[in-house]
Amino acid sequence: MKTSRAWTLLSASLLSLAGVLLPGCVRELQPNPTASERAVAFIGVNVVPMDSERVLEDHTVIVRNGLITSVGPSASITVPADAERIDGKGRYVMPGLADFHVHLHSEEQLLSYLAHGVTSLFELDGSLEHLALGARLKANERLGPTLYTSSPLLDGGPPGGKVVSVTTPEQARVAVVKQKNAGYQALKVYDNINPEVYATLVAMARQQRIPVVGHVPRTVGVETVLRSRQALISHGEEYFHSVSRDESRIPALARATKEAGTSVVPDLVHIDTALRMLKDLEGVFADPEARYLSPEVLRNWRYSNPTRRVDVAAYGEREQAAYPFVQHLTLALQKEGVRLVLGSNASDAGLFPGRSTQLELAELVKAGLSPYEALSAGTRNAGAFITEHVDPAARFGTVAVGQRADLLLLPGNPLVDVSQADRALGVMVRGQWLPRERLQKMREKSAETFSKR
Repeated sequence: MKTSRAWTLLSASLLSLAGVLLPGCVRELQPNPTASERAVAFIGVNVVPMDSERVLEDHTVIVRNGLITSVGPSASITVPADAERIDGKGRYVMPGLADFHVHLHSEEQLLSYLAHGVTSLFELDGSLEHLALGARLKANERLGPTLYTSSPLLDGGPPGGKVVSVTTPEQARVAVVKQKNAGYQALKVYDNINPEVYATLVAMARQQRIPVVGHVPRTVGVETVLRSRQALISHGEEYFHSVSRDESRIPALARATKEAGTSVVPDLVHIDTALRMLKDLEGVFADPEARYLSPEVLRNWRYSNPTRRVDVAAYGEREQAAYPFVQHLTLALQKEGVRLVLGSNASDAGLFPGRSTQLELAELVKAGLSPYEALSAGTRNAGAFITEHVDPAARFGTVAVGQRADLLLLPGNPLVDVSQADRALGVMVRGQWLPRERLQKMREKSAETFSKR
Protein backbone atom coordinates (compact mmCIF):
# COMPACT_ATOMS: atom_id res chain seq x y z
CA MET A 1 0.00 0.00 0.00
CA LYS A 2 1.10 3.59 -0.40
CA THR A 3 3.43 4.65 2.41
CA SER A 4 5.47 7.61 3.46
CA ARG A 5 9.06 7.71 2.30
CA ALA A 6 10.21 6.68 5.79
CA TRP A 7 8.09 3.56 5.66
CA THR A 8 9.26 2.79 2.15
CA LEU A 9 12.88 3.06 3.23
CA LEU A 10 12.20 0.82 6.23
CA SER A 11 10.67 -1.77 3.92
CA ALA A 12 13.61 -1.51 1.53
CA SER A 13 16.17 -1.86 4.30
CA LEU A 14 14.44 -4.92 5.74
CA LEU A 15 14.28 -6.56 2.35
CA SER A 16 17.94 -5.83 1.76
CA LEU A 17 18.76 -8.01 4.74
CA ALA A 18 17.33 -11.00 2.91
CA GLY A 19 18.37 -9.93 -0.60
CA VAL A 20 16.35 -7.80 -3.00
CA LEU A 21 14.93 -10.89 -4.63
CA LEU A 22 14.81 -13.90 -2.39
CA PRO A 23 15.55 -17.25 -4.09
CA GLY A 24 12.11 -18.75 -3.44
CA CYS A 25 11.56 -22.13 -5.06
CA VAL A 26 13.75 -21.78 -8.10
CA ARG A 27 13.54 -25.45 -9.07
CA GLU A 28 9.76 -25.17 -9.32
CA LEU A 29 10.03 -22.11 -11.57
CA GLN A 30 11.84 -23.88 -14.39
CA PRO A 31 9.79 -23.83 -17.62
CA ASN A 32 9.65 -26.56 -20.21
CA PRO A 33 12.00 -25.21 -22.90
CA THR A 34 10.35 -27.19 -25.70
CA ALA A 35 6.75 -26.48 -24.71
CA SER A 36 6.25 -23.50 -27.03
CA GLU A 37 7.55 -25.39 -30.08
CA ARG A 38 4.56 -27.70 -30.09
CA ALA A 39 1.25 -26.21 -31.21
CA VAL A 40 -1.56 -25.88 -28.68
CA ALA A 41 -5.16 -25.67 -29.89
CA PHE A 42 -8.10 -24.44 -27.82
CA ILE A 43 -10.98 -26.09 -29.68
CA GLY A 44 -14.61 -24.99 -29.70
CA VAL A 45 -14.02 -22.21 -27.20
CA ASN A 46 -15.86 -18.92 -26.75
CA VAL A 47 -13.27 -16.20 -27.36
CA VAL A 48 -13.35 -12.90 -25.45
CA PRO A 49 -10.86 -11.03 -27.67
CA MET A 50 -10.93 -7.76 -25.67
CA ASP A 51 -10.61 -5.67 -28.82
CA SER A 52 -14.25 -4.72 -28.24
CA GLU A 53 -17.05 -5.91 -25.98
CA ARG A 54 -17.95 -9.13 -27.76
CA VAL A 55 -17.74 -12.92 -27.58
CA LEU A 56 -16.77 -15.10 -30.57
CA GLU A 57 -18.63 -18.36 -30.05
CA ASP A 58 -17.32 -21.81 -31.02
CA HIS A 59 -13.90 -20.67 -32.18
CA THR A 60 -10.53 -22.37 -32.25
CA VAL A 61 -7.34 -20.62 -31.15
CA ILE A 62 -3.98 -22.08 -32.19
CA VAL A 63 -0.69 -21.15 -30.56
CA ARG A 64 2.86 -22.00 -31.59
CA ASN A 65 6.27 -20.65 -30.55
CA GLY A 66 4.75 -18.29 -28.01
CA LEU A 67 2.41 -16.53 -30.45
CA ILE A 68 -1.22 -16.85 -31.47
CA THR A 69 -1.13 -18.15 -35.06
CA SER A 70 -4.82 -18.72 -35.84
CA VAL A 71 -8.18 -17.56 -34.49
CA GLY A 72 -11.41 -18.44 -36.29
CA PRO A 73 -14.64 -20.39 -36.33
CA SER A 74 -13.92 -24.01 -35.42
CA ALA A 75 -15.43 -25.28 -38.66
CA SER A 76 -12.91 -23.28 -40.71
CA ILE A 77 -9.71 -23.95 -38.72
CA THR A 78 -7.42 -26.89 -39.43
CA VAL A 79 -5.76 -28.07 -36.24
CA PRO A 80 -2.11 -29.13 -36.75
CA ALA A 81 -1.57 -32.85 -36.36
CA ASP A 82 1.06 -32.33 -33.67
CA ALA A 83 -1.05 -29.95 -31.60
CA GLU A 84 -1.95 -30.47 -27.97
CA ARG A 85 -5.76 -30.28 -28.03
CA ILE A 86 -7.62 -28.51 -25.25
CA ASP A 87 -11.38 -28.94 -25.17
CA GLY A 88 -12.91 -25.48 -24.95
CA LYS A 89 -16.57 -26.37 -25.37
CA GLY A 90 -18.66 -24.19 -23.09
CA ARG A 91 -15.56 -22.40 -21.85
CA TYR A 92 -14.08 -18.95 -22.49
CA VAL A 93 -10.63 -17.75 -23.54
CA MET A 94 -9.48 -14.23 -22.74
CA PRO A 95 -6.07 -12.52 -22.60
CA GLY A 96 -3.98 -12.92 -19.48
CA LEU A 97 -4.08 -10.02 -17.05
CA ALA A 98 -1.39 -7.42 -16.44
CA ASP A 99 -0.63 -5.85 -13.05
CA PHE A 100 1.16 -2.56 -13.65
CA HIS A 101 1.98 -1.66 -10.07
CA VAL A 102 3.88 -4.40 -8.30
CA HIS A 103 6.83 -4.70 -5.95
CA LEU A 104 8.24 -8.14 -6.56
CA HIS A 105 10.09 -9.11 -3.40
CA SER A 106 10.85 -12.77 -4.08
CA GLU A 107 10.71 -15.10 -7.06
CA GLU A 108 8.17 -17.51 -5.60
CA GLN A 109 5.61 -14.72 -6.01
CA LEU A 110 5.71 -15.36 -9.76
CA LEU A 111 3.69 -18.54 -9.20
CA SER A 112 1.01 -16.66 -7.29
CA TYR A 113 0.59 -14.18 -10.12
CA LEU A 114 0.21 -16.99 -12.65
CA ALA A 115 -2.23 -18.86 -10.42
CA HIS A 116 -4.44 -15.76 -10.40
CA GLY A 117 -4.26 -15.26 -14.16
CA VAL A 118 -1.63 -12.50 -14.23
CA THR A 119 0.79 -12.92 -17.15
CA SER A 120 2.45 -9.46 -17.29
CA LEU A 121 3.93 -7.34 -14.49
CA PHE A 122 5.37 -3.85 -14.16
CA GLU A 123 7.76 -3.52 -11.22
CA LEU A 124 7.65 0.11 -10.07
CA ASP A 125 10.72 0.20 -7.84
CA GLY A 126 13.25 -1.72 -9.82
CA SER A 127 16.72 -3.12 -9.20
CA LEU A 128 19.39 -4.83 -11.24
CA GLU A 129 18.03 -8.13 -9.89
CA HIS A 130 14.64 -7.32 -11.39
CA LEU A 131 16.25 -6.53 -14.74
CA ALA A 132 18.10 -9.84 -14.71
CA LEU A 133 14.95 -11.73 -13.76
CA GLY A 134 12.99 -9.99 -16.52
CA ALA A 135 15.58 -11.10 -19.07
CA ARG A 136 15.41 -14.71 -17.87
CA LEU A 137 11.62 -14.67 -18.04
CA LYS A 138 11.64 -13.23 -21.55
CA ALA A 139 14.08 -15.95 -22.64
CA ASN A 140 11.88 -18.61 -21.01
CA GLU A 141 14.66 -19.54 -18.62
CA ARG A 142 12.23 -18.94 -15.74
CA LEU A 143 8.53 -19.63 -15.46
CA GLY A 144 6.48 -16.57 -14.66
CA PRO A 145 4.81 -13.47 -16.07
CA THR A 146 6.63 -11.18 -18.46
CA LEU A 147 8.30 -8.53 -16.29
CA TYR A 148 8.77 -4.85 -17.13
CA THR A 149 10.85 -2.82 -14.69
CA SER A 150 11.12 0.86 -13.75
CA SER A 151 14.14 2.51 -12.21
CA PRO A 152 14.58 2.66 -8.44
CA LEU A 153 12.78 5.58 -6.80
CA LEU A 154 14.03 9.00 -7.95
CA ASP A 155 13.46 11.33 -5.04
CA GLY A 156 14.73 14.47 -3.30
CA GLY A 157 16.80 14.43 -0.17
CA PRO A 158 19.78 12.25 0.69
CA PRO A 159 20.01 8.76 -0.81
CA GLY A 160 18.89 5.82 1.31
CA GLY A 161 18.15 2.21 0.58
CA LYS A 162 17.65 1.94 -3.17
CA VAL A 163 16.55 5.58 -3.55
CA VAL A 164 18.37 7.63 -6.20
CA SER A 165 18.82 11.18 -4.92
CA VAL A 166 17.94 13.97 -7.39
CA THR A 167 18.13 17.32 -5.64
CA THR A 168 19.61 19.41 -8.48
CA PRO A 169 18.91 19.66 -12.21
CA GLU A 170 22.35 18.23 -12.96
CA GLN A 171 21.67 15.20 -10.74
CA ALA A 172 18.38 14.72 -12.58
CA ARG A 173 20.08 14.78 -15.99
CA VAL A 174 22.71 12.29 -14.87
CA ALA A 175 20.14 10.02 -13.25
CA VAL A 176 17.98 9.83 -16.38
CA VAL A 177 20.88 8.77 -18.58
CA LYS A 178 22.23 6.35 -15.99
CA GLN A 179 18.89 4.59 -15.45
CA LYS A 180 18.19 4.43 -19.18
CA ASN A 181 21.64 2.94 -19.87
CA ALA A 182 21.16 0.40 -17.08
CA GLY A 183 18.20 -1.00 -19.03
CA TYR A 184 15.24 0.23 -17.01
CA GLN A 185 12.09 0.68 -19.05
CA ALA A 186 10.71 3.70 -17.17
CA LEU A 187 11.74 6.29 -14.58
CA LYS A 188 9.91 6.11 -11.24
CA VAL A 189 9.42 9.53 -9.60
CA TYR A 190 8.49 9.84 -5.95
CA ASP A 191 7.12 12.42 -3.52
CA ASN A 192 9.90 14.90 -2.71
CA ILE A 193 11.29 16.16 -6.02
CA ASN A 194 11.23 19.95 -6.31
CA PRO A 195 9.63 21.64 -9.36
CA GLU A 196 12.88 22.68 -11.06
CA VAL A 197 14.37 19.21 -10.75
CA TYR A 198 11.13 17.59 -11.89
CA ALA A 199 10.98 19.79 -15.00
CA THR A 200 14.59 18.93 -15.86
CA LEU A 201 13.99 15.23 -15.28
CA VAL A 202 10.92 15.16 -17.53
CA ALA A 203 12.66 17.11 -20.29
CA MET A 204 15.70 14.83 -20.16
CA ALA A 205 13.49 11.73 -20.13
CA ARG A 206 11.71 12.97 -23.24
CA GLN A 207 15.06 13.52 -24.94
CA GLN A 208 16.17 10.00 -23.94
CA ARG A 209 12.81 8.52 -24.94
CA ILE A 210 12.06 6.85 -21.64
CA PRO A 211 8.67 7.29 -19.93
CA VAL A 212 8.20 8.87 -16.51
CA VAL A 213 5.88 6.98 -14.18
CA GLY A 214 4.98 6.99 -10.50
CA HIS A 215 3.80 9.52 -7.94
CA VAL A 216 2.94 13.21 -8.08
CA PRO A 217 5.75 15.06 -6.28
CA ARG A 218 4.15 17.09 -3.48
CA THR A 219 5.61 20.49 -4.37
CA VAL A 220 4.96 19.96 -8.08
CA GLY A 221 1.23 19.15 -7.98
CA VAL A 222 -0.99 17.16 -10.27
CA GLU A 223 -1.74 20.01 -12.68
CA THR A 224 1.97 20.49 -13.44
CA VAL A 225 2.50 16.74 -13.74
CA LEU A 226 -0.31 16.58 -16.28
CA ARG A 227 1.02 19.56 -18.23
CA SER A 228 4.36 17.73 -18.30
CA ARG A 229 2.58 14.70 -19.79
CA GLN A 230 3.92 12.17 -17.30
CA ALA A 231 3.18 8.80 -18.88
CA LEU A 232 1.63 7.10 -15.85
CA ILE A 233 0.36 8.14 -12.44
CA SER A 234 0.34 5.21 -10.06
CA HIS A 235 -2.21 5.74 -7.28
CA GLY A 236 -5.43 7.61 -7.93
CA GLU A 237 -4.79 8.82 -4.39
CA GLU A 238 -2.11 11.14 -5.77
CA TYR A 239 -4.93 13.36 -7.06
CA PHE A 240 -6.58 13.28 -3.62
CA HIS A 241 -3.46 14.62 -1.90
CA SER A 242 -2.74 17.18 -4.60
CA VAL A 243 -6.15 18.89 -4.48
CA SER A 244 -6.73 18.66 -0.70
CA ARG A 245 -9.66 16.24 -1.00
CA ASP A 246 -11.75 18.66 -3.09
CA GLU A 247 -14.09 16.42 -5.13
CA SER A 248 -15.46 19.40 -7.06
CA ARG A 249 -12.19 19.42 -9.02
CA ILE A 250 -12.53 15.84 -10.26
CA PRO A 251 -14.26 16.64 -13.60
CA ALA A 252 -11.60 19.20 -14.57
CA LEU A 253 -8.81 16.85 -13.50
CA ALA A 254 -10.30 14.04 -15.58
CA ARG A 255 -10.40 16.30 -18.65
CA ALA A 256 -6.82 17.46 -18.05
CA THR A 257 -5.66 13.86 -17.68
CA LYS A 258 -7.26 12.95 -21.00
CA GLU A 259 -5.69 15.95 -22.72
CA ALA A 260 -2.29 15.04 -21.28
CA GLY A 261 -2.49 11.47 -22.56
CA THR A 262 -1.52 10.30 -19.07
CA SER A 263 -2.51 6.79 -18.00
CA VAL A 264 -3.64 6.14 -14.43
CA VAL A 265 -3.48 3.16 -12.07
CA PRO A 266 -6.36 3.76 -9.60
CA ASP A 267 -4.95 1.40 -6.91
CA LEU A 268 -8.25 1.25 -5.03
CA VAL A 269 -7.35 -2.11 -3.50
CA HIS A 270 -4.40 -0.66 -1.62
CA ILE A 271 -6.69 1.85 0.14
CA ASP A 272 -9.25 -0.82 0.94
CA THR A 273 -6.52 -3.11 2.26
CA ALA A 274 -5.04 -0.38 4.44
CA LEU A 275 -8.44 0.21 6.01
CA ARG A 276 -8.96 -3.51 6.59
CA MET A 277 -5.55 -3.82 8.24
CA LEU A 278 -6.31 -0.93 10.56
CA LYS A 279 -9.51 -2.67 11.64
CA ASP A 280 -8.39 -6.30 11.67
CA LEU A 281 -4.69 -6.81 11.11
CA GLU A 282 -4.68 -10.46 12.13
CA GLY A 283 -7.65 -11.16 9.87
CA VAL A 284 -5.64 -9.94 6.88
CA PHE A 285 -2.63 -12.03 7.89
CA ALA A 286 -4.88 -15.09 8.28
CA ASP A 287 -5.73 -15.05 4.57
CA PRO A 288 -5.02 -18.49 2.98
CA GLU A 289 -2.76 -16.73 0.47
CA ALA A 290 -0.28 -16.03 3.28
CA ARG A 291 1.06 -19.57 3.11
CA TYR A 292 2.44 -18.88 -0.36
CA LEU A 293 4.60 -15.97 0.80
CA SER A 294 8.12 -16.45 2.09
CA PRO A 295 8.68 -16.01 5.84
CA GLU A 296 11.00 -13.09 5.04
CA VAL A 297 8.23 -11.19 3.24
CA LEU A 298 5.71 -11.91 6.01
CA ARG A 299 8.17 -10.66 8.62
CA ASN A 300 8.63 -7.50 6.58
CA TRP A 301 4.85 -7.01 6.54
CA ARG A 302 4.87 -7.16 10.35
CA TYR A 303 7.27 -4.21 10.39
CA SER A 304 5.78 -2.17 7.55
CA ASN A 305 1.99 -2.41 7.99
CA PRO A 306 0.00 0.78 8.67
CA THR A 307 -0.83 -0.08 12.30
CA ARG A 308 2.82 0.71 13.12
CA ARG A 309 2.68 4.27 11.81
CA VAL A 310 3.29 7.04 14.34
CA ASP A 311 0.39 8.96 12.73
CA VAL A 312 -1.92 5.95 12.60
CA ALA A 313 -5.10 7.81 13.60
CA ALA A 314 -4.60 10.63 11.08
CA TYR A 315 -3.60 8.12 8.42
CA GLY A 316 -6.78 6.11 8.96
CA GLU A 317 -8.89 9.25 8.66
CA ARG A 318 -7.16 10.20 5.41
CA GLU A 319 -7.66 6.75 3.92
CA GLN A 320 -11.33 6.79 4.86
CA ALA A 321 -11.73 10.04 2.94
CA ALA A 322 -9.50 8.94 0.06
CA TYR A 323 -11.49 5.81 -0.80
CA PRO A 324 -14.70 7.49 -2.10
CA PHE A 325 -12.64 10.25 -3.72
CA VAL A 326 -10.63 7.73 -5.76
CA GLN A 327 -13.79 5.78 -6.59
CA HIS A 328 -15.40 8.92 -8.03
CA LEU A 329 -12.17 9.91 -9.77
CA THR A 330 -11.83 6.46 -11.36
CA LEU A 331 -15.33 6.60 -12.85
CA ALA A 332 -14.77 10.17 -14.08
CA LEU A 333 -11.50 9.17 -15.73
CA GLN A 334 -13.19 6.22 -17.44
CA LYS A 335 -16.04 8.38 -18.73
CA GLU A 336 -13.55 10.96 -20.02
CA GLY A 337 -11.71 8.28 -22.00
CA VAL A 338 -8.51 8.21 -19.94
CA ARG A 339 -6.51 5.00 -20.25
CA LEU A 340 -6.90 3.22 -16.92
CA VAL A 341 -4.38 0.46 -16.20
CA LEU A 342 -4.83 -2.30 -13.65
CA GLY A 343 -2.46 -2.29 -10.68
CA SER A 344 -2.47 -3.46 -7.08
CA ASN A 345 0.73 -2.30 -5.32
CA ALA A 346 1.40 -5.91 -4.30
CA SER A 347 3.33 -7.12 -2.43
CA ASP A 348 3.37 -4.23 0.01
CA ALA A 349 1.89 -5.19 3.38
CA GLY A 350 -1.44 -7.00 3.09
CA LEU A 351 -1.47 -7.04 -0.71
CA PHE A 352 -1.12 -10.65 -1.82
CA PRO A 353 0.45 -11.17 -5.27
CA GLY A 354 -2.14 -12.04 -7.90
CA ARG A 355 -5.03 -12.14 -5.46
CA SER A 356 -4.82 -8.36 -5.04
CA THR A 357 -4.88 -7.94 -8.82
CA GLN A 358 -8.20 -9.75 -8.89
CA LEU A 359 -9.49 -7.69 -5.96
CA GLU A 360 -8.62 -4.53 -7.88
CA LEU A 361 -10.73 -5.76 -10.81
CA ALA A 362 -13.65 -6.06 -8.40
CA GLU A 363 -12.90 -2.59 -7.02
CA LEU A 364 -13.06 -1.09 -10.53
CA VAL A 365 -16.51 -2.63 -11.05
CA LYS A 366 -17.57 -1.38 -7.62
CA ALA A 367 -16.46 2.12 -8.68
CA GLY A 368 -18.92 1.96 -11.59
CA LEU A 369 -16.96 0.46 -14.50
CA SER A 370 -18.52 -2.36 -16.51
CA PRO A 371 -16.78 -5.75 -16.41
CA TYR A 372 -15.49 -5.08 -19.92
CA GLU A 373 -14.06 -1.70 -18.92
CA ALA A 374 -12.42 -3.19 -15.81
CA LEU A 375 -10.94 -6.09 -17.78
CA SER A 376 -9.69 -3.66 -20.43
CA ALA A 377 -7.55 -1.99 -17.78
CA GLY A 378 -5.75 -5.29 -17.25
CA THR A 379 -5.53 -6.41 -20.88
CA ARG A 380 -5.66 -4.20 -23.97
CA ASN A 381 -4.96 -0.94 -22.09
CA ALA A 382 -1.83 -2.44 -20.55
CA GLY A 383 -0.68 -3.73 -23.92
CA ALA A 384 -1.31 -0.35 -25.53
CA PHE A 385 0.71 1.41 -22.82
CA ILE A 386 3.73 -0.83 -23.38
CA THR A 387 3.50 -0.47 -27.17
CA GLU A 388 3.28 3.32 -26.91
CA HIS A 389 5.89 3.96 -24.23
CA VAL A 390 8.21 0.98 -23.83
CA ASP A 391 8.37 -1.46 -26.73
CA PRO A 392 6.69 -0.68 -30.07
CA ALA A 393 7.04 -4.34 -31.07
CA ALA A 394 5.19 -5.65 -27.99
CA ARG A 395 1.91 -7.37 -28.79
CA PHE A 396 -0.28 -8.53 -25.92
CA GLY A 397 -3.60 -7.76 -24.29
CA THR A 398 -5.99 -9.09 -26.94
CA VAL A 399 -6.72 -12.46 -28.53
CA ALA A 400 -5.63 -12.02 -32.14
CA VAL A 401 -3.15 -13.47 -34.62
CA GLY A 402 0.39 -12.28 -33.89
CA GLN A 403 -0.26 -11.50 -30.25
CA ARG A 404 1.84 -12.94 -27.46
CA ALA A 405 0.14 -16.13 -26.31
CA ASP A 406 -0.84 -15.09 -22.78
CA LEU A 407 -4.27 -16.63 -22.29
CA LEU A 408 -6.75 -17.69 -19.61
CA LEU A 409 -9.22 -20.56 -20.03
CA LEU A 410 -12.26 -19.75 -17.90
CA PRO A 411 -15.40 -21.70 -16.94
CA GLY A 412 -17.72 -18.71 -17.49
CA ASN A 413 -18.06 -15.39 -19.28
CA PRO A 414 -15.96 -12.65 -17.61
CA LEU A 415 -17.97 -9.95 -19.41
CA VAL A 416 -20.94 -11.00 -17.30
CA ASP A 417 -19.06 -11.75 -14.08
CA VAL A 418 -15.57 -10.25 -13.72
CA SER A 419 -14.72 -12.74 -10.97
CA GLN A 420 -14.56 -15.46 -13.62
CA ALA A 421 -11.07 -14.12 -14.39
CA ASP A 422 -9.94 -15.61 -11.06
CA ARG A 423 -11.30 -19.07 -11.82
CA ALA A 424 -8.96 -20.07 -14.61
CA LEU A 425 -8.93 -23.76 -15.52
CA GLY A 426 -5.48 -23.11 -16.92
CA VAL A 427 -3.11 -20.30 -17.79
CA MET A 428 -0.92 -19.89 -20.86
CA VAL A 429 2.12 -17.64 -20.53
CA ARG A 430 4.25 -16.92 -23.62
CA GLY A 431 2.81 -20.08 -25.22
CA GLN A 432 3.37 -22.49 -22.33
CA TRP A 433 0.16 -24.15 -21.13
CA LEU A 434 -0.21 -24.60 -17.37
CA PRO A 435 -3.33 -26.45 -16.20
CA ARG A 436 -4.68 -25.23 -12.88
CA GLU A 437 -3.75 -28.49 -11.17
CA ARG A 438 -0.08 -28.13 -12.14
CA LEU A 439 0.08 -24.56 -10.90
CA GLN A 440 -1.52 -25.50 -7.62
CA LYS A 441 0.89 -28.40 -7.05
CA MET A 442 3.81 -26.05 -7.66
CA ARG A 443 2.41 -23.55 -5.16
CA GLU A 444 1.86 -26.28 -2.58
CA LYS A 445 5.49 -27.40 -2.89
CA SER A 446 6.52 -23.78 -2.42
CA ALA A 447 4.39 -23.53 0.72
CA GLU A 448 5.84 -26.76 2.09
CA THR A 449 9.34 -25.40 1.64
CA PHE A 450 8.43 -22.22 3.52
CA SER A 451 6.88 -24.16 6.40
CA LYS A 452 10.27 -25.78 7.07
CA ARG A 453 12.14 -22.50 7.43
